[in-house]
Amino acid sequence: MIHFGNRFLWMLIVVTAMGIAEDCRAWGLKEHILMTRIAAERLIADPATPAAMREWLQSSNRSGSDMAAEKQFFLHQRIGIFPRAVDGLGFWSTMPDQDKGAAGGRQTVEPFGVTESQLHFTDLELLGADAATHTYRDDLSHKPKPSDIPRDFRNERWKHAGMLPFRIEDCYGKMVQAFRVGRLADKDGQYPRDEHAERWAGYLAHYLEDNCQPHHATVDFMSRSYFGKGNPRSPNVHNNVESTLMDDETEDHMALREEFWPLFVAELDRVKDPIETNDPWAATIEVLMKSYDALPLIGRAAMAGYHLGGTPEAPTGHPIDVLDADAFFHFKVKVGEQEMTLLEMKAHQMAWAVKRVERVWRQAWEEGHGEK
Repeated sequence: MIHFGNRFLWMLIVVTAMGIAEDCRAWGLKEHILMTRIAAERLIADPATPAAMREWLQSSNRSGSDMAAEKQFFLHQRIGIFPRAVDGLGFWSTMPDQDKGAAGGRQTVEPFGVTESQLHFTDLELLGADAATHTYRDDLSHKPKPSDIPRDFRNERWKHAGMLPFRIEDCYGKMVQAFRVGRLADKDGQYPRDEHAERWAGYLAHYLEDNCQPHHATVDFMSRSYFGKGNPRSPNVHNNVESTLMDDETEDHMALREEFWPLFVAELDRVKDPIETNDPWAATIEVLMKSYDALPLIGRAAMAGYHLGGTPEAPTGHPIDVLDADAFFHFKVKVGEQEMTLLEMKAHQMAWAVKRVERVWRQAWEEGHGEK
C-alpha cells in the first residue's frame, strides 16, 4: 500500500524529472557541483582571499574537499537529476535547475515576467536588429553586434531570447545585499523564504557556469541544424556535450574521463578571464559572444560522432543511433585562432566558468563589505 505522503513525494519526483528533461539548457548537475566547489576551494587556498571570506567559504562548501577528492567525484560519482549527499554551495548551485522542474517552475519570475527556464540562456541571434538573421549559421554570420543588444528586459526580444544577463545581474545584487546585512548561511527548513549569501552564491555560480556553455548562446541549442532541416533523428547534442562524458546513465567513458581531467586541471592554471568589465550584465554579454564562437566545433563534431557526411550546410546520410564518443570528443577544428578538440574546448569552457565564479564571488564580497 502506498501512503499519501509517499505517493505525493513520488509524484513530485516524476514532475520534477519531467520538467528538467523538457528543458536541457544547462550544464549537468554534476558539472555545476564540481565547478562550484572547485571555485570555492581555489578561493580558500588563495592567500589573497580575505580571511573572513575564506572562513565563510569553508563553512559554506560543506560537501567540497580538495582537487584529489574532486577528481574521484568526477571519475566515479553518478549524480543524475537529483543531487544526493551534496550540501552547501554545491547543493545551491543545482537549485536553479531544480526550480525549473518544481511545481512553481512554470510560474513567472518577477520582475522579468518569464519562467525560470528562460533565465538560463540568451539566444543571441534573436537580439539582432534584422529578423532575417534570427537563425543560427555555421559561419557565425548571424551573431549580432553588441550595439544591437538592448539593456532593457522589457524589450520584447528578450522574452523570446532568454534573460541570462539580467538574472546574473539580479543574483549578484542579492548576494551583495546578503553580505551587507550579514546573512551568510541558511537556516534548515526555511527555504525558499530564507535569503542568505550561501544561497545566492550558489545560484549565481549556476548562471555564471551556464554562461560559459556555448549552447546557451544560440537558438540552435541542440545543434540540430547540422542534421538537416526537420530531421526527426536529430540527436540531443546538448546532452552529449555535457552528460555523455560527465554523468552518462549507461556508459562511463572512463578513458575519455581520464583524458579530460588533466586537460581541465591544466586549463585551470592557464586560463585567464578575458572579460575586462566588472559590470555583471555587460560581462555576461561578452561571455556569450565569445562562447558562441565554439558552436561550429560542436556541430561539426556531432556530425563526426553520429557518422554524418557532407557539409554543415548540406549533411548527407543518416545518423547512427548511438554516439561514437571518441569521434565526437576528438574532433578538431579552429575556434578563433586556436585549433582544439571538443574535449579541449569543454575543458577550457569549464575552467573559464570556474574562474568567472571565483572572480564574481570575490567582487560581490568586496562590494558587500565596502572594500571597493
